[in-house]
Amino acid sequence: MTGAPRQAHDAVPPSCVLWGLGSGRRARALLRAGHRVEVLALDVDPSRPEQARAVVAGCEELHNAMQHGELIVRVAQPAHLASRFQGLADACPRPQLEVDLAALMSVPQPAQALARMIERIHIERRDVARFGSVLRDNLRRNLDASASAISFEALAGTARGRLGVVLAAGPSASASLEWIAATRNVAPLIAVDTALPMCERACVSIDYLASVDPHAASAVHLQRGTTGVGALAFQPYASPAVVAAFSERVLALPAGDLLCDAVAERTGLPRLPVAGTVLLYALQLAAQLGCDPIIVVGADFAHVGGRSHAEGTATSVATSPSGITALTRHNREVASSTSLLRFRSDIERHIANTSAHHIAVDGGGAAIAGTRMVDRHAVARWLQRRMRTETPWRRAPLTPASDDCIATQRRIWSHLLDAFSSQG
Repeated sequence: MTGAPRQAHDAVPPSCVLWGLGSGRRARALLRAGHRVEVLALDVDPSRPEQARAVVAGCEELHNAMQHGELIVRVAQPAHLASRFQGLADACPRPQLEVDLAALMSVPQPAQALARMIERIHIERRDVARFGSVLRDNLRRNLDASASAISFEALAGTARGRLGVVLAAGPSASASLEWIAATRNVAPLIAVDTALPMCERACVSIDYLASVDPHAASAVHLQRGTTGVGALAFQPYASPAVVAAFSERVLALPAGDLLCDAVAERTGLPRLPVAGTVLLYALQLAAQLGCDPIIVVGADFAHVGGRSHAEGTATSVATSPSGITALTRHNREVASSTSLLRFRSDIERHIANTSAHHIAVDGGGAAIAGTRMVDRHAVARWLQRRMRTETPWRRAPLTPASDDCIATQRRIWSHLLDAFSSQG
């Protein structure tokens, strides 16, 4: 599908490229801002271009813009759209890039890999633009902690073949704390930092606490203390207030970050895929430990009971209906959001790439592909039987690095950070 006379479109390049058509709302906003817009409609099945025509025809503003050469909507195979985008990206002047994240949540199967890549790049660039100074400040303030932290690689296989529990902070999480507490002498517990106050209140100890949030507000998770945490697994952009609250720390670097990639090449620190959810880091920890099966609790990816997080977390609030829903394992709709569904896609992709079995405790949230979803009562009964044959397990304290090693790591971090800062 193209709009206006072809020659008019080719003669005047767009000032803005938009990935995803959706309802056309984002395109309308860009047109009103004075842009000449080209939509790469990755969310429209190329075998059904009439879907895009219907969106345009149903909106007088879009229809008129297309007639006057201010809008073009391209419907094509993902490879063709990617090629077109590359050509526009190489043009001078380069058009502004925009992404309709809601539209890219509903792309056809063949386009999903490209859509996830576009989403990730867009979100990372947006975050760097909005929070670049915060991220750089965090790196400097975490420099000593990063230099002295134990490598994520040191955890490899330390709980191989054991049951592991990964605790997210979704609305259903608090209902499982009783049986989680009963597993503490046989199964590692890896929790996201959002779940810390909930666990502290219930006196549930945590072996590894995962934290990646760079914002100072994440320190609110420390409000009930940190006595029940064995070690913090963080990434170098994490909030310094959270990082400083723990003496035992494990570090892995976000893959694809230019500075962290350079540090990894000099230090041998591992790089991990990143996403917008700390739950991914927690699951990566469980995989690194060698846990199998891995029981995932509180990963609802939905506003179960109209709540954002579990009762007892610092950030639990009542949510307003967004109109976006997800399907439960029983094919019922439950309120969700575009960000939660995007996070679910990241988690499903991780699970698909691991060999461990994942059991998701069904708290009424969204179905998670690649997991066996079971209600919490059935999980509790199964665990009672399994724990009769499990041998005790305790997290071994981390062996600190030598002073010479820490000094070397600090010099590398400091040198590269200075070099990147001088480049802007």
